[in-house]
Amino acid sequence: MENILSVLGTIIGVLGFFLAVFIAIRQVQSEERQKRNDRLMFLADRIFDSSIPRELRQPFYEEYISMKGNGTAVRFWQLEGEREKKTQQPA
Repeated sequence: MENILSVLGTIIGVLGFFLAVFIAIRQVQSEERQKRNDRLMFLADRIFDSSIPRELRQPFYEEYISMKGNGTAVRFWQLEGEREKKTQQPA
């Protein structure tokens, strides 16, 4: 009877250990995703900030693209570039 209880206790202990490792890995992955989302939001804020000259916002845009960012920030950047080209062309 004692052997069965010790084997059962060992099995439960090993399963508990693997569960704890699995939970720790999932938590780290979740934190990495959150830090990535925070960085993308920061970069998008800089891209949308028209008070900063476009040349100085370029590195933020490039990092945003390199992190696979897309959506309104990219579209804003493209529209702003098109607008600047139109205003620089002589009439």
